[in-house]
Amino acid sequence: MANTNPTNPTSTTTSAPKSESAAAAPTVPSFAQFGAAFDPMAMWATTQQTWTKLMTDAAGRAQSFADQYVALEGQMITRAQDAISTWAQLSQDALSYSVQLSSEARKVGVDAARKMGVQA
Repeated sequence: MANTNPTNPTSTTTSAPKSESAAAAPTVPSFAQFGAAFDPMAMWATTQQTWTKLMTDAAGRAQSFADQYVALEGQMITRAQDAISTWAQLSQDALSYSVQLSSEARKVGVDAARKMGVQA
C-alpha cells in the first residue's frame, strides 16, 4: 500500500535540489530574441538624426520668416515716409491755397466797397 501522507519526507513529489550557480546568475535577455528589427541604439541614432533635422529645418524657417519680415518692415517704413511727405506737401499746398483765397477775398471785398462808393 502507498503512503498517502503528504508530510512524509519520503514522498516522490519532491524536486531535485537546484545548483547555486544557476540561481545566483540572473539571465540577461538578448535583443536578438526580439528580432533583428529591434535595435535600441539604432533607434536612438535615428531619433537623434530626425530631431536634429527637425530643429535645423525649424531654425531655417525662422530665419526665412525673419528675413521676410525685415523686407516687409522696410517696405512699411518707405510707405510711411512717402505718406508723411505727401501729407506735408498737401498741408503746404492747402496753406498756400488758403493764402491765395484770403488775398482774393480781400481784393473782391475792396472792389465791392469801391463799387458801393466807400472811400478808403
